[in-house]
Amino acid sequence: MLCWGKIKKHLIYNDKIMQDLIELYGKPSLLNSLIPENNLFDSLVNSIISQQLSVQVVKNIKRKLYELGKAEKFKPDLFITSPYEELRNCGLSKAKCDYTKGLALRIKEYPEFLQDMINKTDEEVISDLVTIKGIGDWTAQMFLLFALKRMDIFSPKDAGLMRGVKLTYFNGVSPTHQELKNVTDKWIPYRSIGSWYMWQVANAQPSIRGNSNT
Repeated sequence: MLCWGKIKKHLIYNDKIMQDLIELYGKPSLLNSLIPENNLFDSLVNSIISQQLSVQVVKNIKRKLYELGKAEKFKPDLFITSPYEELRNCGLSKAKCDYTKGLALRIKEYPEFLQDMINKTDEEVISDLVTIKGIGDWTAQMFLLFALKRMDIFSPKDAGLMRGVKLTYFNGVSPTHQELKNVTDKWIPYRSIGSWYMWQVANAQPSIRGNSNT
């Protein structure tokens, strides 16, 4: 069981800036539940839909897709049986129609594909997921963080995270790879928690797209 007191102490000891962020934003909501999501397929589809789109656009697409599937969670059959035109009418691009259909077919053929990832390392999960068309490092990392509840994830491909880092540590200037690593290494093994605070900083600024690629 993770202890917020222990995590907080670790972050503040290694990164003095974290103390102000913790006082400002409080305990991360990521810690409210550390049990992997029940519907991992739904979580992964959500990450695919979110690629390169604003939060509001994603909400609208998801609402229409849930209405199409007459369910509150995505299931493979929705994407396997729905014609492209119906999925496109919900707001999915042709590419994302391909991606979600491809993922749905993979799950249909191998029902335990995602469930088996609960017992795999972060690296193994990413390696498995990127074999699916349309899933890159960012999507795999978001799946690890939000669906599998892994605690040591940071994605340099996430625009919101990078905006938070730039504003917090570099006066709005993009850091070099090494400068970024120097910051995020201080959070290990709780980079997911550090990421949460960077999102809070970014969300306090004008909204931007959620990620730079898949």
